[in-house]
Amino acid sequence: MSAAAFILAAHGSRLASANDEVRALAARLSEILGHPIRAAFLELALPSIADAIESAAKDSPSEILILPYFLTQGKHVLQDIPAIIAAEAERFPKLKMRLLPYLGQSEGWAEQIAERIRSNLF
Repeated sequence: MSAAAFILAAHGSRLASANDEVRALAARLSEILGHPIRAAFLELALPSIADAIESAAKDSPSEILILPYFLTQGKHVLQDIPAIIAAEAERFPKLKMRLLPYLGQSEGWAEQIAERIRSNLF
């Protein structure tokens, strides 16, 4: 069994450039953390979250951690992504999967936004 696998789960867009930004972020996070981060999408882009989980499962990780790249707790965060994870957990019953808090819930988020505003005002 290898280390945990990580998936950055975004919404997905009809604009390829938007999806490429998510992939670039996953690649940059991989560099920073020294551990592979997979980008995956709820809809409109590939790979899907289910496909990313299936791909990660092939590496026999200790667990799969899914980080929703969403700012708010809408239907996708509350229902859609957990439903996908539950379905995949049935496919891979021996594999632990954990849904991390969505990005907008992260500590320090308000401070980062305030700093962005402050740096553009003064």
